[in-house]
Amino acid sequence: MSETSEYAARLLRAYQAQEKRFVERRFPLQFAPEVPALRELYSQAKGFRWNPETDIPWERFDPARYSKETREAARRTWSRRAWSVYPGLTESTALLIRFCLESGSLGMDAKLFLSFRPAEEAKHLEVCHLLAEKLGGYESDPGDAGLARASNHPFAQAALDPDVPVEAYIAALGALDDQLDLNLYLSHLQHAKDEVVGAALRLIAADRARHVAFAWTLLGSRVPALDDRARTAVVETVRDLLENVILAGYRNTWLLTEKSREPWLAAEEETARAGLGASTAAQERSVLRATIAQVRERFAVWKLDLPRVSHPELGTI
Repeated sequence: MSETSEYAARLLRAYQAQEKRFVERRFPLQFAPEVPALRELYSQAKGFRWNPETDIPWERFDPARYSKETREAARRTWSRRAWSVYPGLTESTALLIRFCLESGSLGMDAKLFLSFRPAEEAKHLEVCHLLAEKLGGYESDPGDAGLARASNHPFAQAALDPDVPVEAYIAALGALDDQLDLNLYLSHLQHAKDEVVGAALRLIAADRARHVAFAWTLLGSRVPALDDRARTAVVETVRDLLENVILAGYRNTWLLTEKSREPWLAAEEETARAGLGASTAAQERSVLRATIAQVRERFAVWKLDLPRVSHPELGTI
Protein backbone atom coordinates (compact mmCIF):
# COMPACT_ATOMS: atom_id res chain seq x y z
CA MET A 1 0.00 0.00 0.00
CA SER A 2 1.36 3.44 -0.94
CA GLU A 3 1.96 6.17 1.63
CA THR A 4 -0.98 8.13 0.18
CA SER A 5 -3.31 5.12 0.45
CA GLU A 6 -2.21 4.47 4.03
CA TYR A 7 -2.90 8.09 4.94
CA ALA A 8 -6.34 7.93 3.30
CA ALA A 9 -7.15 4.72 5.18
CA ARG A 10 -6.12 6.24 8.52
CA LEU A 11 -8.18 9.32 7.81
CA LEU A 12 -11.23 7.20 6.93
CA ARG A 13 -10.91 5.18 10.14
CA ALA A 14 -10.61 8.38 12.15
CA TYR A 15 -13.77 9.79 10.57
CA GLN A 16 -15.63 6.53 11.17
CA ALA A 17 -14.62 6.50 14.84
CA GLN A 18 -15.62 10.14 15.14
CA GLU A 19 -19.00 9.50 13.54
CA LYS A 20 -19.82 6.79 16.10
CA ARG A 21 -19.27 9.26 18.93
CA PHE A 22 -21.87 11.65 17.55
CA VAL A 23 -25.54 10.67 17.65
CA GLU A 24 -27.97 13.12 16.12
CA ARG A 25 -30.88 14.12 18.35
CA ARG A 26 -33.43 16.23 16.53
CA PHE A 27 -36.69 16.23 18.46
CA PRO A 28 -38.26 18.23 19.95
CA LEU A 29 -37.06 20.73 17.32
CA GLN A 30 -37.55 24.17 18.83
CA PHE A 31 -36.84 27.62 17.45
CA ALA A 32 -37.28 29.80 20.53
CA PRO A 33 -34.18 31.94 21.19
CA GLU A 34 -31.92 30.56 23.93
CA VAL A 35 -29.32 33.35 23.79
CA PRO A 36 -31.11 36.50 22.50
CA ALA A 37 -27.84 38.25 21.63
CA LEU A 38 -26.89 35.40 19.29
CA ARG A 39 -30.31 35.50 17.66
CA GLU A 40 -29.83 39.24 17.13
CA LEU A 41 -26.51 38.58 15.37
CA TYR A 42 -28.34 36.16 13.09
CA SER A 43 -30.93 38.86 12.36
CA GLN A 44 -28.17 41.30 11.51
CA ALA A 45 -26.61 38.78 9.13
CA LYS A 46 -29.95 38.41 7.36
CA GLY A 47 -30.29 42.15 6.96
CA PHE A 48 -26.72 43.06 6.02
CA ARG A 49 -26.31 41.42 2.64
CA TRP A 50 -23.95 42.64 -0.06
CA ASN A 51 -22.64 41.51 -3.41
CA PRO A 52 -18.87 41.66 -4.08
CA GLU A 53 -19.49 42.32 -7.78
CA THR A 54 -22.09 45.11 -7.48
CA ASP A 55 -21.77 46.73 -4.03
CA ILE A 56 -18.13 47.75 -4.43
CA PRO A 57 -17.62 50.62 -6.95
CA TRP A 58 -15.17 48.76 -9.14
CA GLU A 59 -15.78 51.19 -12.01
CA ARG A 60 -13.93 53.83 -9.95
CA PHE A 61 -10.90 51.61 -9.35
CA ASP A 62 -8.04 52.63 -11.64
CA PRO A 63 -4.97 50.37 -11.32
CA ALA A 64 -3.19 52.55 -13.90
CA ARG A 65 -2.81 55.22 -11.21
CA TYR A 66 -0.17 53.06 -9.59
CA SER A 67 3.28 52.05 -10.79
CA LYS A 68 4.00 48.57 -12.05
CA GLU A 69 5.97 47.84 -8.89
CA THR A 70 3.08 48.94 -6.67
CA ARG A 71 0.55 46.89 -8.61
CA GLU A 72 2.79 43.82 -8.35
CA ALA A 73 3.14 44.32 -4.59
CA ALA A 74 -0.59 44.77 -4.02
CA ARG A 75 -1.34 41.78 -6.25
CA ARG A 76 0.84 39.61 -4.02
CA THR A 77 -0.64 41.06 -0.84
CA TRP A 78 -4.24 40.41 -1.80
CA SER A 79 -3.37 36.94 -3.10
CA ARG A 80 -1.85 36.00 0.26
CA ARG A 81 -4.89 37.43 2.00
CA ALA A 82 -7.13 35.18 -0.09
CA TRP A 83 -5.20 32.16 1.18
CA SER A 84 -5.89 33.20 4.79
CA VAL A 85 -9.60 33.77 4.09
CA TYR A 86 -10.22 30.44 2.37
CA PRO A 87 -10.04 28.24 5.52
CA GLY A 88 -13.09 30.05 6.89
CA LEU A 89 -15.26 28.20 4.37
CA THR A 90 -14.42 24.82 5.87
CA GLU A 91 -14.02 25.96 9.49
CA SER A 92 -17.49 27.51 9.64
CA THR A 93 -19.13 24.55 7.93
CA ALA A 94 -17.37 22.05 10.21
CA LEU A 95 -18.39 24.03 13.28
CA LEU A 96 -22.01 24.06 12.11
CA ILE A 97 -21.88 20.28 11.68
CA ARG A 98 -20.37 19.94 15.15
CA PHE A 99 -23.21 21.93 16.69
CA CYS A 100 -25.84 19.98 14.78
CA LEU A 101 -24.44 16.58 15.78
CA GLU A 102 -23.45 17.37 19.33
CA SER A 103 -26.18 19.57 20.71
CA GLY A 104 -29.31 17.85 19.42
CA SER A 105 -32.18 20.32 19.43
CA LEU A 106 -30.21 22.81 21.53
CA GLY A 107 -28.04 25.64 20.28
CA MET A 108 -30.43 26.79 17.56
CA ASP A 109 -29.17 30.39 17.78
CA ALA A 110 -25.61 29.31 16.99
CA LYS A 111 -26.73 27.01 14.17
CA LEU A 112 -28.78 29.72 12.48
CA PHE A 113 -25.89 32.18 12.70
CA LEU A 114 -23.34 29.68 11.42
CA SER A 115 -25.54 28.86 8.43
CA PHE A 116 -24.76 32.37 7.10
CA ARG A 117 -21.06 32.54 7.89
CA PRO A 118 -19.66 30.32 5.08
CA ALA A 119 -21.44 32.50 2.52
CA GLU A 120 -19.87 35.59 4.06
CA GLU A 121 -16.43 33.98 4.02
CA ALA A 122 -16.99 33.18 0.33
CA LYS A 123 -17.65 36.86 -0.38
CA HIS A 124 -14.48 37.90 1.41
CA LEU A 125 -12.53 35.37 -0.64
CA GLU A 126 -14.09 36.71 -3.83
CA VAL A 127 -13.13 40.29 -2.94
CA CYS A 128 -9.50 39.29 -2.36
CA HIS A 129 -9.44 37.44 -5.67
CA LEU A 130 -11.06 40.31 -7.57
CA LEU A 131 -8.59 42.84 -6.22
CA ALA A 132 -5.62 40.62 -7.01
CA GLU A 133 -6.92 40.09 -10.54
CA LYS A 134 -7.48 43.80 -11.13
CA LEU A 135 -3.97 44.56 -9.88
CA GLY A 136 -2.33 42.20 -12.31
CA GLY A 137 -3.41 38.66 -11.57
CA TYR A 138 -4.19 36.38 -8.65
CA GLU A 139 -1.31 34.18 -7.47
CA SER A 140 -2.61 30.75 -6.49
CA ASP A 141 0.46 29.32 -4.78
CA PRO A 142 3.09 30.88 -2.49
CA GLY A 143 5.85 28.93 -4.16
CA ASP A 144 7.55 28.53 -0.79
CA ALA A 145 7.24 25.49 1.46
CA GLY A 146 7.63 27.52 4.66
CA LEU A 147 4.85 29.93 3.81
CA ALA A 148 2.66 27.05 2.65
CA ARG A 149 3.14 25.29 6.01
CA ALA A 150 2.36 28.46 7.94
CA SER A 151 -0.84 28.89 5.92
CA ASN A 152 -2.15 25.31 6.20
CA HIS A 153 -3.67 24.10 9.45
CA PRO A 154 -6.36 21.44 10.08
CA PHE A 155 -8.86 23.80 11.68
CA ALA A 156 -11.90 22.09 10.17
CA GLN A 157 -10.79 18.74 11.57
CA ALA A 158 -10.24 20.36 14.96
CA ALA A 159 -13.83 21.63 14.94
CA LEU A 160 -15.03 18.04 14.61
CA ASP A 161 -12.71 16.62 17.29
CA PRO A 162 -14.95 15.49 20.18
CA ASP A 163 -11.95 15.50 22.54
CA VAL A 164 -11.70 19.29 22.17
CA PRO A 165 -14.64 21.10 23.83
CA VAL A 166 -16.45 23.25 21.32
CA GLU A 167 -15.91 26.24 23.63
CA ALA A 168 -12.14 25.73 23.37
CA TYR A 169 -12.32 25.72 19.57
CA ILE A 170 -14.43 28.88 19.51
CA ALA A 171 -12.13 30.59 22.00
CA ALA A 172 -9.06 29.87 19.86
CA LEU A 173 -10.44 30.46 16.36
CA GLY A 174 -13.13 33.00 17.22
CA ALA A 175 -11.95 34.99 20.22
CA LEU A 176 -8.25 35.01 19.31
CA ASP A 177 -7.77 34.47 15.57
CA ASP A 178 -10.95 36.19 14.36
CA GLN A 179 -10.34 39.07 16.77
CA LEU A 180 -6.81 39.51 15.44
CA ASP A 181 -8.07 39.29 11.86
CA LEU A 182 -10.72 41.94 12.54
CA ASN A 183 -8.24 44.26 14.22
CA LEU A 184 -5.86 43.88 11.28
CA TYR A 185 -8.63 44.69 8.79
CA LEU A 186 -9.48 47.80 10.80
CA SER A 187 -5.82 48.82 10.67
CA HIS A 188 -5.73 48.25 6.91
CA LEU A 189 -8.91 50.31 6.57
CA GLN A 190 -7.50 53.14 8.68
CA HIS A 191 -4.49 53.41 6.39
CA ALA A 192 -6.29 52.84 3.06
CA LYS A 193 -6.10 55.76 0.64
CA ASP A 194 -7.90 54.23 -2.34
CA GLU A 195 -11.66 54.68 -1.97
CA VAL A 196 -12.55 51.41 -3.67
CA VAL A 197 -10.15 49.39 -1.55
CA GLY A 198 -11.53 51.20 1.49
CA ALA A 199 -15.08 50.23 0.53
CA ALA A 200 -14.06 46.59 0.17
CA LEU A 201 -12.27 46.57 3.53
CA ARG A 202 -15.24 48.24 5.22
CA LEU A 203 -17.68 45.57 4.02
CA ILE A 204 -15.39 42.72 5.09
CA ALA A 205 -14.71 44.32 8.48
CA ALA A 206 -18.44 44.65 9.16
CA ASP A 207 -18.89 40.90 8.67
CA ARG A 208 -15.75 40.14 10.68
CA ALA A 209 -17.03 42.24 13.59
CA ARG A 210 -20.20 40.13 13.66
CA HIS A 211 -18.15 36.90 13.60
CA VAL A 212 -16.08 38.11 16.54
CA ALA A 213 -19.20 39.18 18.44
CA PHE A 214 -20.61 35.69 17.90
CA ALA A 215 -17.55 34.07 19.46
CA TRP A 216 -17.48 36.31 22.53
CA THR A 217 -21.25 36.09 23.04
CA LEU A 218 -21.29 32.31 22.79
CA LEU A 219 -18.37 32.01 25.18
CA GLY A 220 -20.09 34.37 27.60
CA SER A 221 -23.15 32.13 27.63
CA ARG A 222 -21.17 28.91 28.17
CA VAL A 223 -17.82 29.44 29.87
CA PRO A 224 -19.22 30.23 33.36
CA ALA A 225 -20.81 26.77 33.47
CA LEU A 226 -17.73 24.80 32.32
CA ASP A 227 -16.03 22.35 34.67
CA ASP A 228 -12.31 22.58 35.49
CA ARG A 229 -11.30 20.17 32.72
CA ALA A 230 -13.09 22.15 30.02
CA ARG A 231 -11.79 25.47 31.35
CA THR A 232 -8.25 24.11 31.20
CA ALA A 233 -8.88 22.95 27.63
CA VAL A 234 -10.03 26.45 26.65
CA VAL A 235 -6.85 28.05 27.95
CA GLU A 236 -4.53 25.38 26.52
CA THR A 237 -6.17 25.46 23.08
CA VAL A 238 -5.89 29.25 22.88
CA ARG A 239 -2.28 29.17 24.10
CA ASP A 240 -1.40 26.51 21.53
CA LEU A 241 -2.94 28.50 18.68
CA LEU A 242 -1.17 31.66 19.78
CA GLU A 243 2.22 30.07 20.22
CA ASN A 244 2.28 27.62 17.30
CA VAL A 245 0.05 29.24 14.68
CA ILE A 246 -0.32 33.00 15.19
CA LEU A 247 3.28 33.61 16.23
CA ALA A 248 4.48 31.38 13.39
CA GLY A 249 3.16 33.85 10.79
CA TYR A 250 -0.35 32.63 10.02
CA ARG A 251 -1.75 36.18 9.94
CA ASN A 252 1.39 38.33 10.01
CA THR A 253 4.01 37.94 7.30
CA TRP A 254 6.74 39.56 9.41
CA LEU A 255 6.46 36.63 11.85
CA LEU A 256 7.43 34.09 9.18
CA THR A 257 10.97 32.77 9.04
CA GLU A 258 13.41 35.14 7.38
CA LYS A 259 13.64 32.87 4.34
CA SER A 260 9.86 32.69 3.82
CA ARG A 261 8.87 36.27 4.55
CA GLU A 262 10.44 37.73 1.42
CA PRO A 263 9.24 38.95 -1.05
CA TRP A 264 5.84 38.97 0.68
CA LEU A 265 6.83 41.37 3.45
CA ALA A 266 8.27 43.86 0.97
CA ALA A 267 5.04 43.60 -1.01
CA GLU A 268 2.94 44.39 2.06
CA GLU A 269 5.12 47.36 2.96
CA GLU A 270 4.69 48.79 -0.56
CA THR A 271 0.95 48.05 -0.51
CA ALA A 272 0.66 49.89 2.80
CA ARG A 273 2.67 52.84 1.48
CA ALA A 274 0.34 53.16 -1.50
CA GLY A 275 -2.78 52.87 0.68
CA LEU A 276 -4.03 49.78 -1.16
CA GLY A 277 -5.19 47.83 1.87
CA ALA A 278 -2.29 46.82 4.10
CA SER A 279 -0.44 47.89 7.23
CA THR A 280 3.28 48.18 7.89
CA ALA A 281 5.03 45.60 10.05
CA ALA A 282 5.29 48.17 12.86
CA GLN A 283 1.56 48.87 12.69
CA GLU A 284 0.73 45.17 12.68
CA ARG A 285 3.06 44.57 15.62
CA SER A 286 1.04 47.06 17.67
CA VAL A 287 -2.21 45.40 16.57
CA LEU A 288 -0.96 41.96 17.59
CA ARG A 289 0.15 43.08 21.05
CA ALA A 290 -3.11 44.96 21.62
CA THR A 291 -5.17 41.97 20.52
CA ILE A 292 -3.39 39.57 22.85
CA ALA A 293 -3.89 42.00 25.73
CA GLN A 294 -7.55 42.35 24.76
CA VAL A 295 -8.11 38.59 24.76
CA ARG A 296 -6.22 38.13 28.05
CA GLU A 297 -8.30 40.83 29.76
CA ARG A 298 -11.61 39.39 28.57
CA PHE A 299 -10.58 35.90 29.65
CA ALA A 300 -9.73 37.24 33.11
CA VAL A 301 -13.39 38.20 33.58
CA TRP A 302 -14.15 34.44 33.52
CA LYS A 303 -11.10 33.72 35.68
CA LEU A 304 -9.28 32.14 32.75
CA ASP A 305 -5.56 32.88 32.92
CA LEU A 306 -3.99 32.90 29.47
CA PRO A 307 -0.27 32.33 30.13
CA ARG A 308 2.38 34.50 28.58
CA VAL A 309 4.36 33.07 25.70
CA SER A 310 7.83 33.82 24.41
CA HIS A 311 8.93 34.71 20.91
CA PRO A 312 12.51 35.36 19.72
CA GLU A 313 11.59 38.72 18.14
CA LEU A 314 8.74 39.88 20.38
CA GLY A 315 10.03 38.69 23.72
CA THR A 316 7.47 37.66 26.33
CA ILE A 317 3.90 38.65 25.48
